[in-house]
Amino acid sequence: MYGRVAFLGVLGLLSCSPAIAQTLKERFVQLVQTQGLAGYEGDVRTAVQAQLPSWANPRVDELGNLILTLGSGEPHLALVASLDEDGYVVSRITDDGFLRLHRPTSGSSTRLADQFMVGQPVVIRTAAGKLVPGVTATPSVHFRKLLDAAETARVKNIQDLWVDLGATSGNQVTATGVRLLDPVSLRQRAQPLAGGRVAGVAAGYRAGAQVLAEVLRAFPNQPTVNGTLTIAWLTQSRFGSRGLVRLAQEIHPQRAYLLGPVAPGPTAPAGWEKTTIEVKSVPVLFADTPVEVVDIRDIRTMAVEIAAAAGLTLPRSTDEVFSRVELTRGPPTAEPSSKSFATLKVLIESYGVSGNEGHVRDAVLKLLPAWAKPQTDEKGNVTISFGSGGKELLFVAHLDEVGFRLSAIRDDGSAKLEARGAMYLSLYEAHPALVHTPAGPIPAIVTPRDGYATASTAQPDLEALSVYFGTTTAAETRALGVSTGQSASVPKQFVELIPPRATARSMDDRVGSTALLLALKRLDPGKIKNRVTFAWSVEEETGLAGASFLAKRLRPAYAFAVDTFVSSATPVDLPYLAHAPLGAGAVLRALDNRTIVPPPVVDRLMSLARAGHVPLQLGATQGSVDASTFSAGGAIDATLSWPGRYSHSAVEVVDRRDLESLATLVATLAERF
Repeated sequence: MYGRVAFLGVLGLLSCSPAIAQTLKERFVQLVQTQGLAGYEGDVRTAVQAQLPSWANPRVDELGNLILTLGSGEPHLALVASLDEDGYVVSRITDDGFLRLHRPTSGSSTRLADQFMVGQPVVIRTAAGKLVPGVTATPSVHFRKLLDAAETARVKNIQDLWVDLGATSGNQVTATGVRLLDPVSLRQRAQPLAGGRVAGVAAGYRAGAQVLAEVLRAFPNQPTVNGTLTIAWLTQSRFGSRGLVRLAQEIHPQRAYLLGPVAPGPTAPAGWEKTTIEVKSVPVLFADTPVEVVDIRDIRTMAVEIAAAAGLTLPRSTDEVFSRVELTRGPPTAEPSSKSFATLKVLIESYGVSGNEGHVRDAVLKLLPAWAKPQTDEKGNVTISFGSGGKELLFVAHLDEVGFRLSAIRDDGSAKLEARGAMYLSLYEAHPALVHTPAGPIPAIVTPRDGYATASTAQPDLEALSVYFGTTTAAETRALGVSTGQSASVPKQFVELIPPRATARSMDDRVGSTALLLALKRLDPGKIKNRVTFAWSVEEETGLAGASFLAKRLRPAYAFAVDTFVSSATPVDLPYLAHAPLGAGAVLRALDNRTIVPPPVVDRLMSLARAGHVPLQLGATQGSVDASTFSAGGAIDATLSWPGRYSHSAVEVVDRRDLESLATLVATLAERF
């Protein structure tokens, strides 16, 4: 049943208890991670209330505004910030189980606003407060050559947004609790950076709310004010400023400070015509993107300034926020629902950009059965050979994943990138990143291109993107342990969708690597009548380099790659090629850009699968795999695959039945081919 993913409310990073969120940076990360679309701000309001001192007892009006009044009489000062943000709701649930989206808010001024949502992990908040995980669909990069150039270059809009929960029907979707008008948000919303900076969704909006919380937190007891001080956190600022309009009908201050995007427009709201209004905002980098950057020192500075306007003096901060660079994850997940997914999760959550596969290799070695005698060659490939006589069979899956390498560190502290593998750069632009150092991963973001607000093409040039750490000099970046040559990738987490499906970055080819491990556990090496080698190769995504190295010493009669079948069974890919449904079993990838499997071999493989009651689809797709490197040495090459959606993105999707079918197929062929 659904529910293996333990999304326990919106506060997935830290408890909102002030006793746990000790620093301003931690409190602000918590607030940014909490989603609050206009009209659905309840979780943000709860998070703000949890930060307030015990003496503060704000009320909530019928529109959801959070209001605290101190003192009485005149002068009357109002300090106002926003709780809400721009975003999406579910507008349709299709019969085949996908969601369509609508943006009810005033919208972003950035042309790439909808495109920033394409190919990303998301959560849908149900009316019961459960966060249901999903992904937004993205075209596979492997099918890029099949598309018209104008279509590839077109900036994506809301009509391109499809949410995939792993469902096969609308009824499966509604069984999770998801309904029309439920709000949808990115899953990882906050990324702490160096230098006291935080990047995230709506960070600029949340900064104003945090300022007001900091003003109150500074006082262990209720302060005395001159006249009346109203502090309000408003709803629906991005929906006609309805929260402010409602407040203006109730209070009539002489002065008001509006922090952030809460102003109703060029004129004051009715009732505040005589109010002196001043709008203030905390400075924001990369505004109107998923990685708005705020420096918490600016939050503290504005809190001091706003408090002074109210006649209050804030004590000096004791927060130590600049020495630590914390990693964050999305909401927590439960243990995997099956042994096969448990193995896959271990490999998924090991990082291994092409050329830097060491952590994945270590994970594979630890998961091998006791009888296995692995060898690691100087290139980094792992092989296990067993059995004797018969045919020489090779089964090879690759350890690496697409990502980036740092090619230079600029004077301003940012880093230049080079790609390691094929990908749509738009999927990484303006999203969190990790740089992998010997001491561990360093959080960062991939910056949006210059001029992103008016961008006219979907795909940025690689030179237009940078890795930003929150630092301002090259020396500060190097002090984090960052240096050129290190790899960078997106944060990833194995997440189960509606069973039996799951999503994560690097399913390609952790699923194939897992299938080999599962197959080994099915085999008795003493009973194998063929000479069989299982291999885990490196640098497949950057030119099949690891397999080419293996081909210098291995001369199998048959070389089977165990790799992805890039499936077009999605709502965003052309269905005339590679339409292999998920859940229908493994796929014999009989034709791609470098391999044609001879028809007699196709027939033999399909026959063995039928005899072993192993579901096996037959198909053709795009791309190339490791097995093709062995054909020059005389091997017949073929690919045993799992159908995967959204290849080379952060939201690749697998069906557990296909993984287990693939593992059974590999074991069957090792024994009987």
